[in-house]
Parts: sequence; C-alpha cells; structure tokens
Amino acid sequence: MLQAITWVTFLEGIRNKALYGITVLAGLMMAFTIALSDMIMRDVGKVATDFALSTATFAALLVVLFVGITILARDLERKTVYLALSRAVPRSRYLLGRFGGLCLLQTTVMAMLLFFSLATLLLVKQLYPTFFGTVSLGLVGLAHLFVLLQMLLLTALSMLFSLVASSSFVTFLLTTLTWLIGSSTQEVKQLIESTGPDKVSPAIKLLVQLAYYLFPNFALFDLKAAAAHGLSINAASIGFSLLYGFGYSVAVLSLAIVLFRRKELA
Repeated sequence: MLQAITWVTFLEGIRNKALYGITVLAGLMMAFTIALSDMIMRDVGKVATDFALSTATFAALLVVLFVGITILARDLERKTVYLALSRAVPRSRYLLGRFGGLCLLQTTVMAMLLFFSLATLLLVKQLYPTFFGTVSLGLVGLAHLFVLLQMLLLTALSMLFSLVASSSFVTFLLTTLTWLIGSSTQEVKQLIESTGPDKVSPAIKLLVQLAYYLFPNFALFDLKAAAAHGLSINAASIGFSLLYGFGYSVAVLSLAIVLFRRKELA
C-alpha cells in the first residue's frame, strides 16, 4: 500500500498543470543564461553557473510551493484522505507514501534541471572557452543534489504545516517564510557577530540566535560559489550537511506523523 500511495502521489504531481509551466519557465531561464553570457566577457563560467543553479533552485522551490503543498492540503480540505484511511491504511503509512511520492517527483524534476544546466554550461563553454574559467561540472552535479536535499527538507516542513494550518494558503505562507528565513539566518548571524557589541541590542541577538537554531539552515546546502570557482570541498563538511538534512527531515516527519495520528478529520 505504501508503494501504491507513493506512485499515485507521483502521478498526481506529474499531471499537475503547474509543473509544465514551471518546466517551461526553467527552460526559458536557462536559455537566457546563454544570452546573458554574450553580454559578459569576463567570468562567463561563473555567471552562467550561478544563474543555472539559481534557476534550478527557483524552479524546484516552485514545485514545492505550487505542486507539493496542494496534494496533502487538498486531501485534508476536501476530505479525500478518508478514501485511503477507510481501507485500514495506517496514517503514518499514508503520510510517508505522500512524502515518498513528492520525493520521487522532486528527484525527477531535479534530474531534468541538471540536464538543462549541464547542457547550458557546456554550450557556454564551447562558445566562450577563453572566458569560461575554472567551473567544475562535477560540483555542479553535486550542487544540484544539495538543492534536491533542500527541497526534500522543505517538502517535509510543508507537510507538517499542512497538518497545523487552517488552509493551503496558510501552508504556502508558512513554507515560503521558512524558506526565506532559513536561507538568510546564517548571513544575518555572521553579520551581527562581526558588528560591535554596542550596536546591536541583546533582544535582536537573541531573536537571531533562536531563528538560527530553530529554522533549517539552508545555507549549508548552497554550493554555487564552490561550483563556479572550482573550489575543493571538505568531505567532512559534505557529510555534516547530509546528516543535518537527513536528521532534520526525519525529525519533522516524525512530528508530522504524531500530529496526523492525533488530528481529528471529522
């Protein structure tokens, strides 16, 4: 039954019309990367890599916000979750099946975005070999994997928000705010630490500290700079990021299962 729910969820995501719009948008942005490279005759590889990875991140984020959120939220709002639970499907298995289907969908989308990115960068490299720089295509692939990890973690959080929010719009809002905060807390924390102690109030410091440790640190998964400059990455750093993403996702899903078991669906 778990596999069936996973597959049905994946098919629902594939058939969602928003996915096709996101795919077209990503393709157009990748094509714009080639046009943009023609305007910049220095650090072409760096700019193209940064733009390609930013496009992949943005497209994957849209999949979470406009495809992933609607699936579980729609089940709860329309009570279609009863169809599965009436067949004696455990709530935990239903939730994990939905998450597995969204993971499969995100993996498929990310594989497509990786193909687009590599094709774009190889074309830019062929057009401007002198100005392409030291871009590492291997790190570009690794960067896409880390973008996928970000989105799987965000998907788990969106499922948790769907169980506590009153509507899909509130879930959308909470997911978006979590992404924005989680992507910026590390920079804000470093900025405050580098500022003089008398220039920042203790209340703001405490607030930033709480946000830093409470929200997921998505900056750990950002490898754009390393890929663009061909920098070496510490294996321990990669391992920590993988464990962090896996551990945070498991914790969020575990909490979501507990809430779903106690949730009144009537």
